[in-house]
Amino acid sequence: MKTLDQYGFGGILADDMGLGKTLQTIALLEDAYSRGETLPSLIVCPASLVYNWECEIRRFAPKRRVWSLAGSSTARGELLQSVRENPSFCQILITSYDLLKRDISLYQDIRFRFQIIDEAQYIKNAATQSARAVKAVSAQSRFALTGTPVENRLGELWSIFDYLMPGFLYNYPTFKNRYESAIVNDQDKETSDRLRRLVHPFIL
Repeated sequence: MKTLDQYGFGGILADDMGLGKTLQTIALLEDAYSRGETLPSLIVCPASLVYNWECEIRRFAPKRRVWSLAGSSTARGELLQSVRENPSFCQILITSYDLLKRDISLYQDIRFRFQIIDEAQYIKNAATQSARAVKAVSAQSRFALTGTPVENRLGELWSIFDYLMPGFLYNYPTFKNRYESAIVNDQDKETSDRLRRLVHPFIL
């Protein structure tokens, strides 16, 4: 993850459940902030995991200033305003997909160092509000975590890469014409191999 970040790329951490995706992500963040990073980072996850992320960060990176964006809309707005006025006020923010959709206008003037989305299958459909919201956030580097294989549907793969590195797999009509149709409809192995070589370095 650190190597991809240093070269300006994002990536998908696609280990199975229980193999430490959360801890690897915390290690990435801890390394950045221990080296003096000043921009905050944003973690987006299902609502049921927000406090689990906060607990794990406090456990494994106790020096980090971490806040969960929960509670009332007023409280969330005040916290984001504090970050907007002083980016180093908080190093790691955690929110849910649902709350990000509601609050997305409050993120417009905030630049994040990392944006991490957990359970990335939440944006498998690029047309959903969740997908549009995570893609609207401004971040220097983006990563996606998923314990679910990303090869279920090629449209899902495109949506995650459109979040990670917009344009890397072209826009969706171009991707569908160049890759998806040939692979799904014609079982074109050459096209499938070409796509695999293209995305392989970014699926960890």
